[in-house]
Amino acid sequence: MRSPGASQSRKDWPTFRDTSFRLYVKLQTDHTPVHLALLDEISTCYQLLHPQVLQLLVKLFETEHSQLDVMEQFALKKTLLDRMVHLLSQGYVLPVAHKCLEKLDTDISLIRHFVTEVLDVIAPPYTSDFVQFFLPILENDSIAGTIKTEGEHDPVTEFIAHCKSNFILVN
Repeated sequence: MRSPGASQSRKDWPTFRDTSFRLYVKLQTDHTPVHLALLDEISTCYQLLHPQVLQLLVKLFETEHSQLDVMEQFALKKTLLDRMVHLLSQGYVLPVAHKCLEKLDTDISLIRHFVTEVLDVIAPPYTSDFVQFFLPILENDSIAGTIKTEGEHDPVTEFIAHCKSNFILVN
């Protein structure tokens, strides 16, 4: 895995479209499939492969998996979003955020899942570009309304408060 050539070939491995891949995906929806764990490892070790890993994850996310029932498709999409959050945590923040929140035609519950996972992995300091992109999403009640928690630790409120106290926001 530490060899760039090997990583490149492993990155391309999940893209084949025959029935064995579809069967493999069907059998692996209860936990992270090995090929997606390999993508995590590649994105951790090789920053130059981040664009290709994101492209592959988006392609897998957008692929129709008609042989899976609705709940299995939903679980697979959540798993793929988790892989995108991992890629985001490796420093590929804005491209991942843009793909997940602007470009994908995604169910609102999957967007909430993505936002929740992102809030779990981020910490200050934030770039102004990230704040300008992510803050309006968290201020949208249809997305963040159900994410907010009652109690001591509310990541949505904490993020919004931090941004409003540390950034000059232009609407």
